[in-house]
Amino acid sequence: MALFDAGWSSLVAREAHNLEVAGSNPAPATNIDVHVHAIVTPMPAPIPDFSISPATMRRPASLREALKGPFWSTFEEIVIREIFQRGGLIIDIGGGLRLDPDHGDRVNAHRQKLFGRFLSDPNVRYRVTDYTDQYHPDFVEDIHQLSFADSSVDGLFCMAVLEHVYDPKRAAEEICRVLKSGAVSLLYVPFVYRYHATVTADYRDYYRYSKDAIAYLFRRCSEIDICPVRGLFESLARFTPLHRIGAFRWLLRCLDWGTKRMRDVSQLQTSGYFIRIKK
Repeated sequence: MALFDAGWSSLVAREAHNLEVAGSNPAPATNIDVHVHAIVTPMPAPIPDFSISPATMRRPASLREALKGPFWSTFEEIVIREIFQRGGLIIDIGGGLRLDPDHGDRVNAHRQKLFGRFLSDPNVRYRVTDYTDQYHPDFVEDIHQLSFADSSVDGLFCMAVLEHVYDPKRAAEEICRVLKSGAVSLLYVPFVYRYHATVTADYRDYYRYSKDAIAYLFRRCSEIDICPVRGLFESLARFTPLHRIGAFRWLLRCLDWGTKRMRDVSQLQTSGYFIRIKK
C-alpha cells in the first residue's frame, strides 16, 4: 500500500508540473510516462495588402461637355502628347499605339497624323515590344518579365493588352518597375466589352477591369487618372449593330451623361478606361 501511495503521489505531482511531493519519494516501481506538451498559440496570418491608392476620375462635368465629342479621345491625346514631349526611351508594349507601319500589323491613321512626327524626333527613342516576332517589333518581350533594367524607361504605352495576360498583377508590377521615377504611362483596359480572343488562339481573353482593379494594380504609383470610354447605354449598344448609327450614339450619350446621377452610373459601367499613371 505504501508503494502504491508513493507512486500515485509522484504521478500526480508530475502531472501538475510540481517536482516535489511532500512526504514521499517517487516509487521505483512506477513506470508510467507522462508527456507534457506546451500549448502554443498560433500567430495570426499577416493581412494581405488590399490598400487602394486614390484615383482621379476624369469624366465630363456636364452634358454640354460630353456632346463636344468623345471626351475620352481628348484625354488619350493629351497623355500621348505628354509622354512624347518628355522624350527619352518610350516603350509601346504590344504596339497598340499603331504609329509605325514597320512595327505592327496596321496603322491608326488619326494617331499617325497627330503624333507620327515624334518617330523622327532625335529626343525620342520609340520602341515597340510584342510577345511574338510576327509583326516585327523592336523587341520580343514577355510583359510578365521585361528585360529592361529597373527605372530605365521614360514613358510607356500599354493599350488593350492587360486583358490578354494571365497574370495582370505581375504585369503591372513589371510596368512600374521599369518606369523611371516621375515617368508617365498610358494604358487602356476594357470593362463592359465583348470577348475578343483571336480565332487562332495565339492569345486569349482573360480579364475585365473595374476602377477598383485599376487602382489596386497601380497602387504604388504616385498618380492614377482614369477616364471612362463611353457610358452605360452607349457601351451596351456596342453589342448590337445599332452602335454604327451616329444619331443613335448621340441619343445614348445624352442619356448616359445628361444628369449627375447618370454620370455617376456611367463612369462605373463603361466600355473601358484610359489610364494615366505616374510613378
